[in-house]
Amino acid sequence: MAHLVLKEIEQENFSVDNLIENLSYKATDGRVSQTDFDPLILENIFRKTIDDLKIINDKTKQNIQVLEIECQKEKDICKDKILMLENSYKDSYDYLSVLDKRISNVSTTMSDMGSQLENLNRPRLNLFESHKTAKYFDKFMDGIDNSGVFADDSKLEQAAEVIYKLYILSNDLNDEKFLKANELVLKKYSEIEIKLFQKFHDAFYKNDRKEMKKYLNILSNFKNYQECVNEFIKNLQMAIKNSDDLFSEIIPLCAKTNEIINEVFLNNERIMEQFVKDLFLDRVQTHVSTNLEKYRETDLEKYLDTLYLFYNKTKRISKELSELMKISSESTFFNKLLNEVFQVHLKDYVNLEKINLQNKFRAHLDRFYEKIGHTKKTQSGFVSNLLSKQTSEIIDDRFLSHDVTTLCIDDAKKSINRSLLLCDANIQPKAIDDMYEIVCQNLCRDHLYYSLDLHINALSSVDFRQEINLHIFPFIKQMNDLMYLFEQFTNVSVIPPVMNSPYYQKIMNKLNQICTDLEIKIDNSLEKAFTVICNHIRHVLQSEQKKTDFKSENDEIFNQSTIACSKAIKVVENQVRKISNCLDGKNVNNALRELGIKFHRCIYDHLLKFEYNEQGAMAVIRDINEYRMCAKNFNCSVVDKLFTILYSLTNLLVVKPENLQEICSGDNLVNNLFVLDFY
Repeated sequence: MAHLVLKEIEQENFSVDNLIENLSYKATDGRVSQTDFDPLILENIFRKTIDDLKIINDKTKQNIQVLEIECQKEKDICKDKILMLENSYKDSYDYLSVLDKRISNVSTTMSDMGSQLENLNRPRLNLFESHKTAKYFDKFMDGIDNSGVFADDSKLEQAAEVIYKLYILSNDLNDEKFLKANELVLKKYSEIEIKLFQKFHDAFYKNDRKEMKKYLNILSNFKNYQECVNEFIKNLQMAIKNSDDLFSEIIPLCAKTNEIINEVFLNNERIMEQFVKDLFLDRVQTHVSTNLEKYRETDLEKYLDTLYLFYNKTKRISKELSELMKISSESTFFNKLLNEVFQVHLKDYVNLEKINLQNKFRAHLDRFYEKIGHTKKTQSGFVSNLLSKQTSEIIDDRFLSHDVTTLCIDDAKKSINRSLLLCDANIQPKAIDDMYEIVCQNLCRDHLYYSLDLHINALSSVDFRQEINLHIFPFIKQMNDLMYLFEQFTNVSVIPPVMNSPYYQKIMNKLNQICTDLEIKIDNSLEKAFTVICNHIRHVLQSEQKKTDFKSENDEIFNQSTIACSKAIKVVENQVRKISNCLDGKNVNNALRELGIKFHRCIYDHLLKFEYNEQGAMAVIRDINEYRMCAKNFNCSVVDKLFTILYSLTNLLVVKPENLQEICSGDNLVNNLFVLDFY
C-alpha cells in the first residue's frame, strides 16, 4: 500500500480527495454503500496509510538535509572561485593600466619622431620640387613649352600642378630677361586651365561626380575657379523651364543640386548658398517682375493678388530650402533674399493697397446706386444734399445692400491679410488703421449713414393723411444685420493684428463712434416714425370719429366699437407687428414702450375733445376696452397700466352723480390721475 501512496503523491496533479477516494475504494472493493460494510477495515487502512505517510515524510526530510549540505558545499566552492576571479581581474586591470600608459608614451614618442622626420624631410622635398620647377622654367626660358608632362595629355593633372607652380614663380620674376618665359608660362597656364574646364564640363554632362570632384579640386588653385563654379551653377539652373509654374520646379531642383554639391565640393555650404542666391535673384526675380508689371497699370487688384501669391510661395520655398540646407533659424540669409527679390514691389505696396481698396469700395457703391437708379449727391464722402421733401423717389430698403456690405468687407479682409504678409512688422498697425478708416468712411459713413439719413429725411415728407407704409422698420433690421457683420469683421480681422500697438485704442474709438452715431440716428428715425404713426392715428380718429358716436340721440345700444376705433386699432396692430418682426431684444421692448405711450396720449387727447351722454359713455367705454386689448400687443406693463387707468376714468361717465364725489375723493383715482399727468 505504501508504494501506491507514494506513487499517488508524486503525481503533478496530486489531490488529497482523490487519494482518500482511491484508498477507500481499494480497501472495500467498492462496497462502501452495501449493508455488510465493515468500517474497521477502512479505519485500519487509513491508520496504516498515515503511518506510511509519516515514514515517507521522515525520509523526505533526510533527503532535504542531505541536499542542503551539498548545496552549502557548492556555495562555498563558488564563493572561493569568485574571490579568486576578483583578485585576478584586479591584477589584470592594474596591468592593463600600466600597459595603456606605456602605449601612450610610445605613441607620443612616435608622433614627435614623425614630426621631426617630417621637418627634416620637408626641406628636401621642397628643394626637390623647386629643382624640378626650375628645370621646367629653364625649358620655358629656352622657348620650349611642351616638354615632359606638358607633352602628354594623359598627365593633365601633373601638368596642372607644375604649371601652377611655374605661374606663381613667374609672378615673382619681373626682370626683362624673364619676360618671354613668363609669357609662355601664362599661355600654357591658360591652355591647361581651359583643358581642365573642358574635363570638368565633360564629367558634368556625364554626371560623373567623382571626376567632377577631382577636376574641381585641381581648378580650385587656378585664378578662374569662380568662373567655373558660376558656369556650373548656370548649367544646373538650365533645368528650370520658362513655365508659369516656376515655383513648383525650385524645390526638386535644389534637392538634386544639394546632393551634387555635397558630393563634389569641399566648401559645399557656401556653393549651395551661392546657387540659391543666383536662382532667386535671377530666375525668381525675373519671373516675379515679368508677371507683376503687366498688371500694375491695367489691373491693380490682380497685381496685388499676384504679388501676395508670389511672396507667399517664395516664403514657403525659403522655409523648405532652409530645412534642406540645414540653415540655422537665426540666419537672415533667406530674409535678405526675399527682400531683394520683392523690394521694388514692396516699397509702395501700402499706398497701392489703400488706393485699390478705395477704388473697389467706390466701384461697389457706384454700381449699386446705378442699379437702383439713384443719383447720390455727396461732397468729400459725406451726405451734403439729401432728397427734398417734394421728391417723388420712394425711399425703401433698396438703399441698403447686404451684397455691397459683404463685398466691401471681403475686400477689406483680403487687403488686411495681404498686408499681414507683405508689410514690415513696424508699419503693419498703421497700414491696418488706414485701411480700417477707408472701410469706416466708404461703408459706414458713405453707405450706412447715407441710407439712414435718406430714410430719416423721407419720414419728414410722409403724408400722414394717406395710408402709411413705413419702410424704416425693415430698414433698421437690415441695418442691425449689417452692423453685426461690420463688428464681426472688426473683432476678427482688424483687432488681433493691432492688439499690442497704440493703434488698438484708436481703432476701438472709431468702432465705438460709428456705433454711437448710428444709434443716435436710429433713435432719431424711430422718434420720427412714431410721430408719423401717431399723426396718422390722430388723422384717422379726427376724420372717422363723429360727435354723435359719444352723444347719440338714439336709444339703440350697439355692442361694437366705433369705426374710428377699429381703424385706429388696425393701424396700431400693423405697426406693432412690423416693429416686433424687425427689431429684437431690448430694442423692440423700448420701441414698443415708446410707441405705446404715444398711442395712449393720442387716445387720451382725442377723448378730451368730446362731450358724452349716457349712450355715448357706453360707446366710449367699449372703445377704451378695445384700445386696452390692443395695448396688450405692446407687451409693456406701463402701457397696460395707462390704458387700464384710462378705462377706469371712462367708467366715471356712467357713475351716478350722487356717488361721484365719493369716488373722486378716493386715493385710487388721485394716484391714477398722477400717472396720467406723468406720461
